[in-house]
Amino acid sequence: MEVSAAQGYPSSPQALAPYPPAGFSRFLAWVDRLPLHGWWVFPVLVFVQLVWSQGVLWAAGHLPVGTFDPVIGYGAVYGPYTLAAIAYLNGVARRSLRDFWPGTGWPDGERPGWEYRFVTSPGGYGPRILVVGLLLALGGFLASPTTIVAGDASGRITLLAAYLPTLLFGYSMFVIALIHVGRQLRLVSRIHRDARAIDPFDTAPLYAFSRLTMQTGVAYLLVGYFSLTANGAWQFGNFVSLFTVFVAFGAGVLAFVAPLWGIHGRLVREKEALARDAEHRLNRLGAEMYSRIDAGAFDSTKTIAESLDGVRAMRERIVRLPTWPWPPQVLRGFVSALFLPVVVYVISRIVASGVGT
Repeated sequence: MEVSAAQGYPSSPQALAPYPPAGFSRFLAWVDRLPLHGWWVFPVLVFVQLVWSQGVLWAAGHLPVGTFDPVIGYGAVYGPYTLAAIAYLNGVARRSLRDFWPGTGWPDGERPGWEYRFVTSPGGYGPRILVVGLLLALGGFLASPTTIVAGDASGRITLLAAYLPTLLFGYSMFVIALIHVGRQLRLVSRIHRDARAIDPFDTAPLYAFSRLTMQTGVAYLLVGYFSLTANGAWQFGNFVSLFTVFVAFGAGVLAFVAPLWGIHGRLVREKEALARDAEHRLNRLGAEMYSRIDAGAFDSTKTIAESLDGVRAMRERIVRLPTWPWPPQVLRGFVSALFLPVVVYVISRIVASGVGT
């Protein structure tokens, strides 16, 4: 049976789909079937939101026709970006699963079912997500700075009509991403726990899911840094929006570390077992060496000496085995993504203050 190239839908859903997909998962599957895998749909969604919001402001006379509200412009990015990020991370999850599969020890026929679970969220949560998204959208609007949302009651109603679709889309997608990505990362922990053929000497499966966790973390960090820089005017003083920004930062760090923590403990234990086994073999070979020397069988000690060298070499290899399931460059990349923008921002503020004085 075949699985869709982008969303993992099996050609025989009754056989491989243990639950019906959520609406956004069906939407992403439809997008993937469009020309160029539908990546152009996401900027189109940004444009549609801008047409609505700016059209409302122009029609109500809140802004002169042809002028642009940059805050709405920045806000229109969140929902489509989140959808695009989920589509991209689904592809990363699929490739990571393929690379990890030899470490499971399971038959290949089980992989499409796992792939479906990794890239498809179950349905049934839509109304509750919309309620939460609406509450966050209204809260974010009401808590927004008066420099952005100002005016009398009729003016604020106009602004609400302009802002609400964008806010609702963005906050609802934020909740959806937390659910979908959280599900993906729980599956990473589960497959690491249940896999039967983990080989500490084979790093390809061990590192397989580090791409997913790192890029998931970076996707969240990008949202946080974009919110605090380009869209900073909306954030500062808006406790609802700041709350979601800090949740995004926290989710980014947890996404990188938490799903891989379990396999780290498993690798530590297996490395310790291998090291103990090497030490036992060295002890046995050492005892054999002494017994042959004591017996005067010096000619036969050469074989023991060669065996000792071989076991020592294996012990050194065991010592160098990794216990963290990500290669060094992945860790450096994530740390850079986490801290480099902060460093650049601090330096820019220092330079700006120096120029000002």
